[in-house]
Amino acid sequence: MNRKWVLAGSGALLLGLVGVAMVTAEPEGRGAIFIAGDKPVSEDQIRQKLQSDGWSNVQIVRNGWYFEAIGSKDGKPRMLPSIRRTADYVPAMTTTRIE
Repeated sequence: MNRKWVLAGSGALLLGLVGVAMVTAEPEGRGAIFIAGDKPVSEDQIRQKLQSDGWSNVQIVRNGWYFEAIGSKDGKPRMLPSIRRTADYVPAMTTTRIE
């Protein structure tokens, strides 16, 4: 009978620890802060930020609540991940090479 209580207690403790870990973990998909603020950003703000980060030939298209951006960095054309209009976070700045 004691073994059952020990196993039940251990299981409950393990579930509790997993629950705490899930609640306190950082949400996936959040990247670095791109443009700080709580208001929607404009195409010009995104262009200025990208150009200050070393991008050139930046072309931006608005797609609903997202912006799609293409530009060149280090002389290579790249497509950036979608940028939300709130622009508080962006996915890790991985780019797609355009052939």
